[in-house]
Amino acid sequence: MLRRLAGSLLFRLIVLVVVVVVTTQIVTVYIAAGERHKLMDKQLYAQVVDTLAFLEGSMDNMSPDQRSAFLASYNRPGLPRLLPQQAAARQQFDTELPRVANSLVSRLSKGLDDTVRGYMVHREDRNELWVNVHVLDTPYWLVIPFGRYSDRPIYAIIQAALLATLLATLLASLVAWRITRPIGKVVAASRELARGKLPPPLAEEGPRELMALARGFNHMASALDSAARERRLMLAGLSHDLRTPLTRLKLMLELQEHNSDTPDMLADIDELSRIVRQFIDFARAEESARLEPVALAELADSVVARFGRDGLDVKLLRQAEPELQADALALERLLSNLLENARRYGKPPLRVEIDQRDGMAELSVIDHGQGIPAALRESALAPFERLAEHRGTDGGSGLGLAIVSRVVKQHHGQLQFADEADGGFRIRILLPLAQPQPVSA
Repeated sequence: MLRRLAGSLLFRLIVLVVVVVVTTQIVTVYIAAGERHKLMDKQLYAQVVDTLAFLEGSMDNMSPDQRSAFLASYNRPGLPRLLPQQAAARQQFDTELPRVANSLVSRLSKGLDDTVRGYMVHREDRNELWVNVHVLDTPYWLVIPFGRYSDRPIYAIIQAALLATLLATLLASLVAWRITRPIGKVVAASRELARGKLPPPLAEEGPRELMALARGFNHMASALDSAARERRLMLAGLSHDLRTPLTRLKLMLELQEHNSDTPDMLADIDELSRIVRQFIDFARAEESARLEPVALAELADSVVARFGRDGLDVKLLRQAEPELQADALALERLLSNLLENARRYGKPPLRVEIDQRDGMAELSVIDHGQGIPAALRESALAPFERLAEHRGTDGGSGLGLAIVSRVVKQHHGQLQFADEADGGFRIRILLPLAQPQPVSA
């Protein structure tokens, strides 16, 4: 299920959108973080320069005592302070500076044309940046509260980016689903067409390319249906027209005086009649199945009894009594063709088995001939396909297994070939016991 989902166009479109949106948001957050740091650098540098200019202007023409008194009244907790050099004696400096602090120290060194050093002091309630500066040619420590200049990740921008990514992904998923939904309908309709059932016309809507796809599929399905109807009419009409002269020939031969060639000629006419009947069965196999309750074991018993009366040594093994919704005439044709093939190409003993397992009715025909080589089993189901060793020598039409295959598809079943352990060859037909539901788009 996961592998099927990962291989879908919808999943790949969603992944593409997510990759593009996430990449865009990462680049946006990176640029926003860089701009934020630049803005903080400018604001902090301007604040420090303005503070130093104010202090120099205020303390100019003051005596040292007056300057100490002025600073004592000026310095307030939580605001920039100017402290004498000896104030650093009781502090524990950290030489590792945040990015913003490093940038400030570097700009102050250039702006003041002096070597400026900075240190971090970590207190319980705040962090401070201590910078050595000269005010009126006197060394001081400028103490800057650093709590609001945190260098932590910008959570607000990241949260906004994540929210934008989520909304964009949901919106893109909805759009991708709307785009791929018509393609899914085309896929479902093509499966119905492959089963031999004409799907209803697809709605020609959506983007121009999808409209063209739906329109092209509708035209193709209509053309295939028309060709199938014409083929059925041709086969049915031709077969019907051939049966009348064949019946007349057989009647004339039976009424004429018998000679040594009469039995062979009658056998040839019967063979031609059988081939014509297979043409009719093949044409009918394309028609819609008429579903009704069918007791599979009873149907098989009737067909096996008919072949037994014709001299075929075949046994029926009823291991279960499954009942299913099916076309009884189509299943009768199916089993008749399998037994006819076994009579022509297989070897006795022949056996028909009826079983039931996993919600499926199982019909098997087993003979002890050479079977069908594994390389030819797929092609043997094609119409008019006959194995090379029998081509043109057995009087067959090449439609027996093709009719079987079409009936199996009509009933949403499975056809399997298997080699038996005792050397026999088994053709297994699996038919669903429950009536198949229409495939949803």
